[in-house]
Amino acid sequence: MGVFEMVVLVVLIGTIGSIYKHRLKSGHRIDDLEEQLKNLGVADQLARIDALEERVRTLERIATDRGEKLRREIDAL
Repeated sequence: MGVFEMVVLVVLIGTIGSIYKHRLKSGHRIDDLEEQLKNLGVADQLARIDALEERVRTLERIATDRGEKLRREIDAL
């Protein structure tokens, strides 16, 4: 093994180690952020918003449904 191969090998090992270290750090950051969001109740709020959006969709469908409108007019008579 020549000097050139040795230098390339050392640089490659250093680069791989650095990438691995940064990957571990970012994994911990994601876990920390998820924990903070959970503590703030963001997940519960997002679930509640989803449920409200579904209710609004249902109400819009009922309000714009011709059959429902016709039935209300007949009931009003």
